[in-house]
Amino acid sequence: MPERCVVDTSALQYLFRIGQLDILQTLFDEVLVAYAVEQELNRGKSTGYSVPNITDYSWIAIAKPDSHSTPLELKSLGAGECASILLARETSADQIILDDLDARYAAETLGLHVIGTIGILMRAKEQNLIPKIAPLLEQLIDAGMWISMEIKQYALELSGEGN
Repeated sequence: MPERCVVDTSALQYLFRIGQLDILQTLFDEVLVAYAVEQELNRGKSTGYSVPNITDYSWIAIAKPDSHSTPLELKSLGAGECASILLARETSADQIILDDLDARYAAETLGLHVIGTIGILMRAKEQNLIPKIAPLLEQLIDAGMWISMEIKQYALELSGEGN
């Protein structure tokens, strides 16, 4: 069964920074990025951040949500997160990849299936696309992603890499 996902800014930038962005192409049949997310990435690139140029990836489709009204649950979120959640709802995406806690909660409240960057790495390991997540978690931290010790330990344990 084909799987569609919508990816938010943080997952794109961190997977890119650790050289694992292409995992998404293998894990999902269709990868969608909201136009607002592409704009956030372009702004980041123009200020010197290491972010992907989405148009360089032919397997990523850029789309705008049709909805012009924003549900109350999304009012406090950033433009990229809001557009990603709306796009995931409108396209009946199987998964939405979000790292921000408030955005994850809002997406779940709206009935979406949420996974984060770490969850993507865990899924990639389950499917034997990567041998271990431990070094990639360290790379994420080095790339600027904040990961609590509890989350790191939990992810390692679930992936069979715990102590």
